[in-house]
Amino acid sequence: MTEILRVAGRQHGRITWDQLLAAGATRARIDRWTREGWLVREHARVYLVGAKPRTRIGRFQAALLHMGAESTLSFEAAAAHWEVLSGAVPLAVTVPAATGRGHRNGIVVHRAVLAPEHVTTHLGLRVTTLPRTLLDLAGVLPSDRLARVFEQAQVRHHLDPTPLAADVVCWRGRRGIRGLRAILEDAVDPALVRSVLELRFLKLCAQHGLPRPLINEPMGPWVLDFLWPGVRVVVETDGWRFHRTAAQRRRDAERDAWLRARGYVVLRLTWSDVTRRPLETAATVRAALPTPPTDS
Repeated sequence: MTEILRVAGRQHGRITWDQLLAAGATRARIDRWTREGWLVREHARVYLVGAKPRTRIGRFQAALLHMGAESTLSFEAAAAHWEVLSGAVPLAVTVPAATGRGHRNGIVVHRAVLAPEHVTTHLGLRVTTLPRTLLDLAGVLPSDRLARVFEQAQVRHHLDPTPLAADVVCWRGRRGIRGLRAILEDAVDPALVRSVLELRFLKLCAQHGLPRPLINEPMGPWVLDFLWPGVRVVVETDGWRFHRTAAQRRRDAERDAWLRARGYVVLRLTWSDVTRRPLETAATVRAALPTPPTDS
C-alpha cells in the first residue's frame, strides 16, 4: 500500500495496472479496491487512487499514462497546462507515428514525431514546449485567440519571440503559420512584464519609435513599471488587477509623491490609453521625454 501511494503521489494521484502489480498488488486485490471505490478506473489500466477530487492536471496525467511513455500533452491541452489558454479544452495528446489523428477514450490523438527540443517537462507532465505549442495552435485557433495565447505566454513565461520566429521560418507553408508570422511581426522581447497591459505598452513604444524603457525597475521602496533613468521619466500602467482597491490607489499616490519629490515626471496610463488611444498616448510620452541635443 505504501508503494502504491508513493507512485500515485508523484503522478497526481494516478497509477497504472502494471505499476499496481509491480507495487505488490494482486489482480484480486485490484478488483476489490475498484469495487470499494478506493481505485477509480479513468482509462483502460489507469486508476485514480483514493477517490481524490479530480483535477485538470490529474486528467492530463491519466491520459498520458493511458497513451504510453512516449505520449506528450499537446495543442490546447498543452496551452492550458502552461496556463496560457483558459476554459474547457480538448484533451489532446501527441504520440510518435508518421501520420493521421483520431480519438481514443475521450482523448484527441495527434500523430507526429516531435523533435527533442520541442518536448519538455512542466509540473511533472511531459508536454510540448511553449514555442511548439504555439506552432501547433496556429493550425487550429483563430488568429485573434492565437494572439491572446501568445500574449499570455509572454506575460506568464516571458517568452522571447526570437526562437519562435526561427521555427516559423522552418514551418513555412503549414496551416496557420502566416497568422502566427503576422503576430510575431509586432512582437517584442517581454523582459519581465507582469501583465498584458505592460506588454501592450512596451509594444506601443516599439511601434511609435519611443526609446525602450527599463521594466519593473526597483527604486527605493517601489518597483516602477517603466523607467527612463537618464531623463527621470516614469510610466505606471494602471491595470485593474493591481490598482482596483482604495488601498492600492493610496499606495499609487504615495509612490507618485515620492518620485516627484525626487524630480521624476510620472505618467499614469490606463488600458484605454494604451489600447484605444495609442497615437495620443505615444505623443504624451514623447513630450515627457526630453529631446536629445543635435549636433550643430
